[in-house]
Amino acid sequence: MMEGLWTAEFGSSTGIFGGGVAVFRDGKIWGGDGTYYYVGEYKLNGNAFHATLKIFPFIDGAQSVFKTVGRDLTLELEGSLTDANRAIAQGHPKGMSEMKFGAKLTRRV
Repeated sequence: MMEGLWTAEFGSSTGIFGGGVAVFRDGKIWGGDGTYYYVGEYKLNGNAFHATLKIFPFIDGAQSVFKTVGRDLTLELEGSLTDANRAIAQGHPKGMSEMKFGAKLTRRV
């Protein structure tokens, strides 16, 4: 089960790292970090999941972990629950398949 409040530690192939929070509920995801907010959907199949996140900057001039500035992104992720409170995911932004993204998720509530 993915439902709950999760923290995320993430990074990209550009060498930039960050962290944020995400709420998973009823197939939806809401979250954010210090400069971006996220909305999306997920589907869980056993321990595997697929998620699509739309990422929006809310601070002018904020740079993403992909080194984009002021740009909305759509992130496609494939992941798995490693236990009841931990998950890992990998993916890339739509239209930027050369950019790699990885995340470690920890359920907090």
